[in-house]
Amino acid sequence: MRALPLLLIVVLLAGCGFSGESTPEAVVGDGLTRYEISSGRFSIGVPETWHATTSTQMKKASFKRFAHQNPAFAAYAGAVAKKNSPFKFFAYDPVVRKRFATNLNVMVTPLPEGVSPEKYKRSALGEAKSIANSPLDSSEVDLPAGRALRIEYRARFLLNGRRKAIATTQYALLLDNTSYVLTFTTLPALRNDYADWFRLSAESFQLNSR
Repeated sequence: MRALPLLLIVVLLAGCGFSGESTPEAVVGDGLTRYEISSGRFSIGVPETWHATTSTQMKKASFKRFAHQNPAFAAYAGAVAKKNSPFKFFAYDPVVRKRFATNLNVMVTPLPEGVSPEKYKRSALGEAKSIANSPLDSSEVDLPAGRALRIEYRARFLLNGRRKAIATTQYALLLDNTSYVLTFTTLPALRNDYADWFRLSAESFQLNSR
């Protein structure tokens, strides 16, 4: 069971391009703008200066190019490009630093009946270890939406022939037999600058009524 999304997916926003933006639903305060994603049955706030898009608006050619350069991640790139992708939402800071835009992606995956919180946690940690090139820093935290596993780590990837180091903060929630994973990605040197924004955004996450 893959509980976590590929942290690199929104790197494509910074390096490969996209088309279109989703429409903000309301300003939720604390400098955040809330987006309601009906296909994922959730809403979330991101910094009001950020831009947002959805998986259906991403350019498939970007994912194919990334998969070719990074064969180990081909399965993830394919998942984003396909119809009914589990990747439901992407948002990013338009201020690009060192050719990288700090970003958020949200992945929603239905899980089989009977997946326990402990099994979900083990799977999430195993997935993170498989792509991290640093020790994991993990803890359980209480968000308004529910209990979440918070994981921080670093990773490296190849994009357009250049190696890039990134710092990732993920929140994984098991709610109603569904995995919701919020993945925030920035440059290692900027992690502290964005830490409060990442926390506020995670705390704004909530499920919508069916």
